[in-house]
Parts: sequence; C-alpha cells; structure tokens
Amino acid sequence: MCKLKKIVKEVIRKECRKEALEILKLSSQEDVDKFIKHYEDDNFNICCLHLDFLKGKLVKSKKMKEDGCFGNPFTKK
Repeated sequence: MCKLKKIVKEVIRKECRKEALEILKLSSQEDVDKFIKHYEDDNFNICCLHLDFLKGKLVKSKKMKEDGCFGNPFTKK
C-alpha cells in the first residue's frame, strides 16, 4: 500500500486522495496492478479514468456510494 500512497499523492489532487486509496483498497489485485501499470507508463490521465471505472464497479456492487471525486462523469448530480 506504501507504493500506492506514493502514486496517489503524485497523480491525484489532494482532496481526492483518500477516496482514491479507498477505491484501490476495495478493488481486486488485478485492477490495482493495472492502475500501477498506467502510472509506470506515464499515463496519469488514464490512472484517473481507471479510478472512475473502478468506482463504477464498486458502486454497482454496493461497496461504495456514488458521491465523491470519482465515478461516471456523465452521472447527473
């Protein structure tokens, strides 16, 4: 998790870091590995999109609520 904290601190704006770490904590190891791969490939925007995707999966499975920094960008508020 230490490596993830470093990545999240570098890529994600301060007010969204806690949520990003929660998403990664609740996600599968395969999904976390993909997030790390995007980071290592310098695809920081893809890291954020991947978090949106993962948050959507977690919302569908009722592990997280829809509010927050991440999720479907087309969801009506």
